[in-house]
Amino acid sequence: METNFKYPILYTFRRCPYAIRARFAIRSSKIAVEVREIKLQEKPSEFLKSSPKGTVPVLITKSGEVLEESLDIIKWALSINDPNKWLAKGKLENHEITKLLDDLENKFKPNLDKYKYRNRFFGVDQCLFRDKNLNFIEKLNSYLEKNKSLNCEHLTFLDYSIFPFIRQFRNVDQAWFDKLNFNYLNKWVNQIIDSKDFSSIMKKFKKWEPNDVPIYTYFD
Repeated sequence: METNFKYPILYTFRRCPYAIRARFAIRSSKIAVEVREIKLQEKPSEFLKSSPKGTVPVLITKSGEVLEESLDIIKWALSINDPNKWLAKGKLENHEITKLLDDLENKFKPNLDKYKYRNRFFGVDQCLFRDKNLNFIEKLNSYLEKNKSLNCEHLTFLDYSIFPFIRQFRNVDQAWFDKLNFNYLNKWVNQIIDSKDFSSIMKKFKKWEPNDVPIYTYFD
């Protein structure tokens, strides 16, 4: 594993929702990283040496610690700098936030995969798994009736942690999604999509090669 580098190294894949939320946090924290965009079909050996499980995002801190989970990267970034008050106390208790994130990971995401990736799940009724996610979508919409965000008057880590998966779910069939009339949720999604934050963290980087000159960024 590499041990001599100027800034933390972030292995990422532009469209991955887990990588998207990690990049949001790094941008918010104004932390410079060396960004390494990879293709998941062509994982470089340097990446696999750092994280054999081969999923993104992966962040290697300057001390050599390897963070392999997006929420751990978010916590790491915000513990260093939280200028936008992503960790502000809101209307939800900690156990409610944990439950939302657990449901996102263990219920919503598996259903989303079966709905979105039709070629991976041959013979599966995609609409069945699509509709299984409506309870979660409806819950988010109800939270947003009273606030511009899920937990506070401003967007926090909870919004940015959940948003990439809702965006992905909506993008499978946006015409169908729009007919659901979850107006508060749609406004929330569009608010983030139309932001400079989103356009900045979705900037395209060339695929990383071991001999490339390092690319340093705040995602600004």
